Amino acid sequence: MPQVVDLTQAIAKKTFHQKARFRLGLFGTLVVSNLLWLVLFGVAVFSLIGVTRFSAALSKSYLEEKWTSLQNRLAQRRELEERDMRIARLIASQSSSTTDVLGLATRISKILDSANGRQRKFLENAIPEAMTIQTATQIPASAVLAMAIFESGYGNSILAKEYNNYFGMKAFDSWTGARALNMPTRDSGVDTTADFRAYPNLSAGFKGYADFLLSNDRYRKYVGEKSGLKFVSGILASGYCPDPDYLIHIRDIIQKHGLSELDAALETIVDNKESVADTLPATQTAAGAH
Repeated sequence: MPQVVDLTQAIAKKTFHQKARFRLGLFGTLVVSNLLWLVLFGVAVFSLIGVTRFSAALSKSYLEEKWTSLQNRLAQRRELEERDMRIARLIASQSSSTTDVLGLATRISKILDSANGRQRKFLENAIPEAMTIQTATQIPASAVLAMAIFESGYGNSILAKEYNNYFGMKAFDSWTGARALNMPTRDSGVDTTADFRAYPNLSAGFKGYADFLLSNDRYRKYVGEKSGLKFVSGILASGYCPDPDYLIHIRDIIQKHGLSELDAALETIVDNKESVADTLPATQTAAGAH
């Protein structure tokens, strides 16, 4: 039979102790709550300062961007106004006939409408120069424009952008002007470097091209050719460039922008001006020459 053990006394002697919970009390609660409020206030202040600085920086950047954009638009407007005035003066200097002026203006407008973006901007700047060259030297404007477009990629080549050389003209020993030194190029399909002519601005670059053609007997004999394509064909046959596809590119560019119409319009103005001069009395013609 199992023996029964009485543990009542042993259990009664065991001490049961429960650790009292920590309490902040009223003072501690006030201190902690105030500290929390200070921390939150500090975070809010620093956040506000950060947001304010960010907003100020953003506003400054926005205003600077708007100001730069405004300045660029004003500069572009001035360029366009200057270009329009140059074209208007050039047209007016060639003929007093309203019909001729309107006809030429219409053709120029069609040429500009055949391009957009960077290509249109280049044509806007180059057309007055090509017109000046044709009226002064009888080198077809269409040839000048097409060759400049092909050689410089609508003025986007390094030679054009940095040195205003739109026709890839090299600086040989006879050249005494500024130079673009050791520029990469290809001769007969071989990569090499060469010196090229450098000009101070676009107008000087175009005039330099015309002077180059006029100073060379091989090319000067084609001056006066009415067709820009035939003019380019002639100087190519005289050794201007060995590229077998050169004339094809020039033809495509002339057709794309309708440049031959510019040649015809300028030629008409010159012919009309000469016809008027021929019909004037000798005394009146002489008086108008002074």
